[in-house]
Amino acid sequence: MRESPFAGRRIFDVTFFVFLALAVGSGIAVWVFKGPEPFWAAMRMDGVLLLRIMPLLGAGFLIGGFIQVLVPNNLIARWLGGNSGIRGIAVATVAGMLTPGGPIVSFPIVVALASAGADIGALVAYITSWSVLGFTRIIMWEFPFMGAEFASIRWVSSLALPFIAGILARQIQIRIRVRPTPADNEDN
Repeated sequence: MRESPFAGRRIFDVTFFVFLALAVGSGIAVWVFKGPEPFWAAMRMDGVLLLRIMPLLGAGFLIGGFIQVLVPNNLIARWLGGNSGIRGIAVATVAGMLTPGGPIVSFPIVVALASAGADIGALVAYITSWSVLGFTRIIMWEFPFMGAEFASIRWVSSLALPFIAGILARQIQIRIRVRPTPADNEDN
């Protein structure tokens, strides 16, 4: 089994500490400039938001875990892996279009697919398709607000984006991995 691109990533990495510093700094700024009442009001609102999001996060992680168990790794590697070619990007694009919900659903799916052997091109195509071509977004937001003509033109004109992004991601990954190291240059 191929190692996930997320393997070895620590929970408390630089990103965590940057966000922690921003949260603490903004909390201190609210306390200093606005006083304790707005600070505690913001803390209560954040607590309510956290309670609302936790079940969604749990469901998203369950979906990701179930995908890892239900879909064999060799099937994911064959359809979305490094040797899947344009077919893998196409499959990921269609899957992204069909995935309902927000990032709480789609990103755990990406982690599950990566762990099962999907390559970076398919993962980028999936996320790009989900964010730009998702049917749920089009049906719920674009058709009612912008009309069928605008939604159709925008959707059709965006169809190539997941393919472009997936192919570019694969090329960037190849170039980064193939880049010679200083030790390689010393041998010549």
